[in-house]
Amino acid sequence: MSKIDAIVLDLDGTLLRSDKTLSPRNYEAVKSCFNSGVHIIVATARPPRVARQFIEQMPFVDYILFYNGALVTCESKQIQRHFGIPMDVNEKISKFIAMEAPQSFISYEVNDCWYTSTVIPDSECIHYGIRPHDPKPELVDNDFINSLSPTKILVLGCNSWEDIIEQFGDAVNVIATDGGALVQIMDKSASKEDVVQWVLNDMGVISENVMVFGDYYNDLGLFHAITIPYDLCAPVL
Repeated sequence: MSKIDAIVLDLDGTLLRSDKTLSPRNYEAVKSCFNSGVHIIVATARPPRVARQFIEQMPFVDYILFYNGALVTCESKQIQRHFGIPMDVNEKISKFIAMEAPQSFISYEVNDCWYTSTVIPDSECIHYGIRPHDPKPELVDNDFINSLSPTKILVLGCNSWEDIIEQFGDAVNVIATDGGALVQIMDKSASKEDVVQWVLNDMGVISENVMVFGDYYNDLGLFHAITIPYDLCAPVL
């Protein structure tokens, strides 16, 4: 088996338990790897404001990929890379969804700010990962929405997500989660596998010496790109 120089960790369903907590056992396992000289990289679909409450428990994590790679930060170098959806593409997607799925709720993440032009009902908050006391997206008008270059577009209640891929697949990556209930749209250049490769190049680590842990479709690209994948599908202890 190749020497492991870096480990890439997804959060939900992988490092975290079903109640979104980090178990002492998982913490100690990851800390032990770090103490052995292994780089720890976190790659999540979550925005910074949510992910950091988990990652702050692991101060040894240096590189963090948010929004499936659309935003990556390096704590030690104080740098970040952002892959936003172009403004004109955002406007076209928004108009398309409004026409094809007028019943859906659309919100827009820009770095770590969150906007919407429609109120999200309390009953639908769970699909966005909004807990009872969490802030909701800021309500803005459509002109403001059309001026954005979003890090991620989130669409709830859109049954025609495959049509989004057909219409805009050359410009964006589209991931349907929660049985298709929540659609996540990022710029085409934003994917966990591509951005992890950039991180590895920056570290001077080759992919053959990397191990990946993940549990969902947005992790599949990592499994194909990295030579030593490990699918953590079993319950997290």
